[in-house]
Amino acid sequence: MKMYCVRSDRNCIYDNIRVLAMFPALSVIADYTLTFVFAHGLDEILRYEFSPIARTAAVYGFVPLVVVGIAVSYYLLSYLALRTLCGTCVYPFTVALLAVVSITHVMGGFSWLVRVPFYSNMVHGLSIMAAVLAMVGIIWGVYRCPQHLI
Repeated sequence: MKMYCVRSDRNCIYDNIRVLAMFPALSVIADYTLTFVFAHGLDEILRYEFSPIARTAAVYGFVPLVVVGIAVSYYLLSYLALRTLCGTCVYPFTVALLAVVSITHVMGGFSWLVRVPFYSNMVHGLSIMAAVLAMVGIIWGVYRCPQHLI
């Protein structure tokens, strides 16, 4: 089972696929924990929460199960993406994308504490940045190393 990308320095977190895949999973746990700790009740979550999955889970009362399911999905999909793209020219984009998604989730959770429109706009900007980074990575891969993406 491949755990590291092929490089000479195996102590680098950049190459440790298992550890890198944990960041999005832990960030989504932090996001929803902060959301449900700092929100002032179910009405506020239903009114302001961006995620329809979190809103539905809050209504029906199965938030912990949903958060664990999302975290496991994030870990598995991140691990699969990192493992598949390891050694290709788009691997740096994958690592950067996972970092931006993780930061976005944590900042999204803290937005319930900060409650400043500029901060919320920054979180939305990071979401847009993640989408742009993914598109640039795909375009880069198609032009730079198409043999790795087919």
